[in-house]
Amino acid sequence: MLPAARLRNLVLVAGHAVYVGSNYAEARVQQSWFLEEYQRVPGEVESFLDHIRIGVELASSDPLALLLFSGGQTRLAAGPRSEGLSYWVVAEAAGWFNHTEVRGRAFTEEHARDSFENMLFGMCRFYELTGHYPQSVTIVSYTLKQQRFETLHRAALRYPLTKFRFIGTPIPPDATGASAGEAMTVASFKSHPYGCDGDLMLKRMRRDPFAVGPIHPSRCPDLRGLLGHCGDELFIGPLPWDHLHLHKSIVDRSGGQDIFS
Repeated sequence: MLPAARLRNLVLVAGHAVYVGSNYAEARVQQSWFLEEYQRVPGEVESFLDHIRIGVELASSDPLALLLFSGGQTRLAAGPRSEGLSYWVVAEAAGWFNHTEVRGRAFTEEHARDSFENMLFGMCRFYELTGHYPQSVTIVSYTLKQQRFETLHRAALRYPLTKFRFIGTPIPPDATGASAGEAMTVASFKSHPYGCDGDLMLKRMRRDPFAVGPIHPSRCPDLRGLLGHCGDELFIGPLPWDHLHLHKSIVDRSGGQDIFS
């Protein structure tokens, strides 16, 4: 029996760190997280909590939304703990930010090693939990990464823009190298949209110290071709959300509003 068959929309919170503390109620303490050097700035940990809270609030506002915390076991020194589960347990310790009804609709994805895999594996995980693919997708991350998710990853997955939404928060003011780093990552994904070549592939290998690997295609058979695609060209095979592009625009004659936009 599928645990979330009635849910239709995906709210995905992209993970950025692994929780290593023993008390999940201390999530605002920097030492509770395994942070890379560039993340050890004031406000970084608070931004993780903001993303978790925003995801919970978005799911609370939509009773048909499935909340997914995404991120794998990415840091050797943190042990075999995933970013996705870290975020879920922090939400649990926070009492789901007074939206306890979301708990039964909140799940994890624990294979993703980068932002593209957050989105692709998130779609696969949604299918595992519901038996179908999402009718809409909302991503929660840093505003700095909006272009990456909205323009590059969404296009690489051929998911319709009209069914996609991005909710972002600012990067901490002291994260001085973030913009330059993001520009390099965006340039790499423009050259290799599926992330399986060059520096992007090396980064995935570094972020899989426990050899968990990617999601196996058997878990979402309709995505087998996409999961195995490793070229620089756009994947042209069939996708389970192709029908979302095929709806003809229905215009409200009284106001001229396209109800599918």
